[in-house]
Amino acid sequence: MISNSGQDGKPISKGLPVFLSGLAVAISLVAAVFTGLQWRESHNLLLLSMKPSVDFELLDDPDDLPVGIDIQNSGPGPATIKSITYYADKKLIGDMDKLLNFTDLSTIQTYDFEEGDTLAVGEHHFLLSYKNKPHGKGEQKTLDKFVDLIDHHLAIEVEFCPVLPGDCSTKCSTKGWCK
Repeated sequence: MISNSGQDGKPISKGLPVFLSGLAVAISLVAAVFTGLQWRESHNLLLLSMKPSVDFELLDDPDDLPVGIDIQNSGPGPATIKSITYYADKKLIGDMDKLLNFTDLSTIQTYDFEEGDTLAVGEHHFLLSYKNKPHGKGEQKTLDKFVDLIDHHLAIEVEFCPVLPGDCSTKCSTKGWCK
């Protein structure tokens, strides 16, 4: 026969096993919550560590070719391009073709991203550029007009997202000129 008594022969309280079982359940619930919070934090850190940072660089010295606006990804993760929009004198122009029609600068070189294109870490492209040394007054006039455009009249807005699911961002080449 099994005795319901401790080592000193006194009976063990009937509430003690229930209390110990409840304590074990409470500890396991706290451990599960803690594990879930750690998973969430590591997931957020992974997303943050993969967040792209898209920037623009303006090269506007006509004596030091190429001249243009360069887009680059200086963040730790690749950027998926959602859209690129052009503004002239703080007014919406739209896409690359509309910009070229608006400015009458069809001789400049362009790089046009499509929605969903990816800009890798460290990758950069000239969106608009003039790379060849001008020959004659006509080409010099075009270069001067292009430099004036990128210095004083043009802003470019890019909307981009990280490759992993996360928040998309927008960046304007000239603060306060986009939208």
